[in-house]
Amino acid sequence: MKILLISAAAFFYAWFSGNDVLTGRWESRPSERGSVTGVVFKTDSTFEGYVNKKPFATGKYTLENDVFTFVDNGCDGKPGSYRIIFFSNSDSLRFQPISDSCEGRRQGMSRLVMGRVK
Repeated sequence: MKILLISAAAFFYAWFSGNDVLTGRWESRPSERGSVTGVVFKTDSTFEGYVNKKPFATGKYTLENDVFTFVDNGCDGKPGSYRIIFFSNSDSLRFQPISDSCEGRRQGMSRLVMGRVK
């Protein structure tokens, strides 16, 4: 019975919360050096990235199904496209490159795993 109630609650939460699983604050775990990378995805399709609470990137994004496409203020305005993979009840995410000609950004994002900050 308990499992049925939990399943029903999860279903109704998913049904009524809509498809906006990305909006909000996401952060990585501290790296070996203690750095925390974070991103705030806003409802107006903009984002702000930071490392240790210091801003380093801003831009605009789209999310269609699982394809995350964006342009930020780095990499000479080159866009990047990634498959966004949500896991752990959509409280964690990682990026799989589809197309990004900015080598440094592609390498960094390919290693990045983030969790939702509540």
